[in-house]
Amino acid sequence: MLGNSLNGRLLTDLKNTFTYEFWVLPESVHRIDQQTRDKPAEINGKNYIIGPAHGVSENDAGISVSVGLNGITVYEHTEKNIYAVLSYEGRINDLIHIAVVYDNREPQLYINGKFVKKGERSSQSYVSPAGMIGGQPGLFFNGDINEIRLWDHCRTEQNLNGYLNKKLTGSEAGLYGIWPAPPVNKLETQWTITQTKNSQNKKDLSTKENQNVNTPVKKKQDIEVSIIIPSLNKYPLNLLTLYSLEHQTFNPSKMEVIFIDDASTDQTEEKLHGYTPPYHFKYIRNKKNLGRAKVRNLGIRSARGNILIFLDAEMITEPDFVENHHKLHHLKNNLILSGAMHSKVIYSSIFPEFTKNDINKITTLTKNNKVISSRLKNFKYPCEEPYPLLEKSDIAKQVFKDLGVEGYPWFQSITRNFAADLGGFEFPWMAFLTGNVSIRKELIIQAGLLDEDFVQYGYEDWELGYRLYKMGANYIVRDDLKSYHQEHPVGKSKWKEAINNLGLFINKHHDIDILILGLEISGLADLLTMNKVLREYKLLLQSYPERFQEFQEKFIHILETIVLILQVDIRHINILGAAGYSSVDRKELQADINSIKGLKKFTNLTYLLEKVMNS
Repeated sequence: MLGNSLNGRLLTDLKNTFTYEFWVLPESVHRIDQQTRDKPAEINGKNYIIGPAHGVSENDAGISVSVGLNGITVYEHTEKNIYAVLSYEGRINDLIHIAVVYDNREPQLYINGKFVKKGERSSQSYVSPAGMIGGQPGLFFNGDINEIRLWDHCRTEQNLNGYLNKKLTGSEAGLYGIWPAPPVNKLETQWTITQTKNSQNKKDLSTKENQNVNTPVKKKQDIEVSIIIPSLNKYPLNLLTLYSLEHQTFNPSKMEVIFIDDASTDQTEEKLHGYTPPYHFKYIRNKKNLGRAKVRNLGIRSARGNILIFLDAEMITEPDFVENHHKLHHLKNNLILSGAMHSKVIYSSIFPEFTKNDINKITTLTKNNKVISSRLKNFKYPCEEPYPLLEKSDIAKQVFKDLGVEGYPWFQSITRNFAADLGGFEFPWMAFLTGNVSIRKELIIQAGLLDEDFVQYGYEDWELGYRLYKMGANYIVRDDLKSYHQEHPVGKSKWKEAINNLGLFINKHHDIDILILGLEISGLADLLTMNKVLREYKLLLQSYPERFQEFQEKFIHILETIVLILQVDIRHINILGAAGYSSVDRKELQADINSIKGLKKFTNLTYLLEKVMNS
């Protein structure tokens, strides 16, 4: 138990008629149980904000409420069983007000002060509310709770709306109890801007059920695309990114940009104060840095669109960027569209950290553009603050398109050797790069969002991409989704953080597809060779499942050792010695290599194994 309680487990002094109401924002999905009194519900998969509390005799029952990103369920707990007496499916994307009204043992659900659904009347003689908040051990509520009120009567729609935004004194007539403690799992965020030119109420529910549901937000149903942009000290680059989104061919009234300032210390907050673009714009400022996974999850939970586009704060986009992402998602429901692998490099500002060699490189890249060249001539080295080469007017004129150059050979090795659907590429999930990728919101919710165990740099996007891949998602990589990465100073090496996160990735998915990544990182194989090795290894086991069982164990152990060595040193000397191989073990491995060689189909695999033998 969380130690949070209105007044104990089952409040038996309230019977059959009462009302719960609360403001809530869940952070995880919960199990959707079928609404029925004929069959007990499953015990697991709940996200209890209220309860649970079982009835204490065969004549009574306790009530609990579970709320997830995918809906709301009211449960009735008899002495022995649990029944889903009111189930409501719908996406909860923002902080909303929920009221569960019991009228003579029959539950009713209200959302943001509006009636939504009626549930199953209890067959028990007495139904009482639970006084436990946040669940019992193992069933903790995951999300934000603003306030919980419990009334001793059936609240009407007029009652609910009359007190919806009022702070209670605690002495209101019929108020049984109030839980005023700080929110559970409270996020350190400040909602600095929550309005667009069409004023919006931030408390809304994005939902589509069989029935019509009216919410206080008038325009939210128009939002089709949500662009999530986290930013940490990316001024002035982030302004150019936002400016580029002002010139989209996609209808701006149907798109929103959720800009999350992750505790920046630069001028971002100052410069965005009062920013009113043609699209819906929500600015969120975190009081403390949440990190790469958590900050994007915050964006997902805040999004109202069916399609989510993750975009880095320093990515300039072409005018058809949003439209292309949007229209391609209508081809199939399980697509993940990536433009990051086609990204081009651009220099939009000169930073104090740039060297003279950097300046010379920029001069060469911009020599054919008279406007940029003239600005560069006025530059005085060194500078104390960022010196802009691109201005807002240049974005409208698409000057950046002439300045962009290819700068990511690793990505090019993929896009030049595989088709847009990445057929033949064993690692399509690598295309899930949050610098520029889109996905349907329902798909990412099903996958469980980004894993917040990944706190430091690296692999949090690939880990989610791999989960989506295993769920059957299809990846598409296209040039018409590309963006332009504005180069900026890179801090100290993130190598150690990335290697630690690789270890976390492997711990979560101890699969050959992940273990084998150490080959490319260590330099034992390039990306294309690693792809061939994995394909040949899978073919070997598929073709000869019994013959090479012991070899499979050896190969896995070698890959595990390579990753362990990466924690200490990128040089891979005497890998088999580090793996604890004796002379007998080495002879057995050599015999396996010779046996595989004799099959004449697995040349890349045997070449790698011999390289390991000789390390």
